[in-house]
Amino acid sequence: MQTEEIKKFPKVELHCHLDGSLNEAALRKIVRESDYDIEALLNSMKIRNEAAGLSDYLSCFGAALPFLQSEESLRTAAYELVRQAAGENVVYMEVRFAPMYHGQKGLTQTEAVKAVLEGLEAAEKDVGVKSRLLLCMMRGKAEQLNEETLSCAVEMREYGVAGIDLAGNEASYPPQMYRSLFQKAQDARIPFTIHAGECGSVENVRISVEMGASRIGHGVAIAHDTEMKAVVKNRGIALEMCPASNLQTGAVKQLKDYPWAGMRLEGIPVTINTDNRTVSDTSLTKEWELLDNFFGPIDGQALKQAADYAAEASFLPRTEKEALKKQIAEKAMLLEKQRA
Repeated sequence: MQTEEIKKFPKVELHCHLDGSLNEAALRKIVRESDYDIEALLNSMKIRNEAAGLSDYLSCFGAALPFLQSEESLRTAAYELVRQAAGENVVYMEVRFAPMYHGQKGLTQTEAVKAVLEGLEAAEKDVGVKSRLLLCMMRGKAEQLNEETLSCAVEMREYGVAGIDLAGNEASYPPQMYRSLFQKAQDARIPFTIHAGECGSVENVRISVEMGASRIGHGVAIAHDTEMKAVVKNRGIALEMCPASNLQTGAVKQLKDYPWAGMRLEGIPVTINTDNRTVSDTSLTKEWELLDNFFGPIDGQALKQAADYAAEASFLPRTEKEALKKQIAEKAMLLEKQRA
């Protein structure tokens, strides 16, 4: 498909970090009264080497976080992220962030969450893109901070928090270290996804599924594990795949090794996501272009299947999932008629 056709197609994004997606429009608003070189700032937030490795990749977040320490900056970042996504016909997205990282100037986790929700809500009113928020608990951080994040998710679930996540260094902090937190999430009926299998560990994916994760962030490590692939397929556990990011972090060494096409043919619910739009200098359209250039030609059926998988795997209530799938079908059909 041509770039413009991919851009017009209705898309759903499930794995997008707010702090890794601080875009130019938001940054200009946030620093408008300060003497900053915007281009230099943005460049400091982007990975410079296609195969830089995970540590270099994660270091880019340090450049963005100082600008996301107030309610106004968080509202602005969330608003502009959704507005950016609307420009490439994303019809639903789940934005995630770790509220514990936004208290350098005294914000509580609850205040940070409320600010992001306000930005998402304002964007939905202005550009018509529905969005929900996922709260990231962080590996290696104090249990009290993660407990607070989980409490925020429970407290704010009626206001747009759809679920939780566990992010960070999975090699040093495997998921079973957080079993009690996820048991509490299950008891509170808070759905969750877990970053797992990004750094080569099939076992981390297995344990995450055993602990109740209904989605897996990345999950590329299971590509050659027949048993684990059968488990996620049979249980309908979606993989939140992020091609550009996975290349940049070294989760896969080269695009020919990327397991998306094979897993899709096997019937595993694979979704395509950006992970970090600014850090990876990407968009959903660019992600699909990447796949089209190597595994293509990508057609409307592949795009619609991924959108349907993502809609089904979303943390929306059943009625809203079905409405989203109907919206995708109607928009896709209209595009097909226009092409014909």
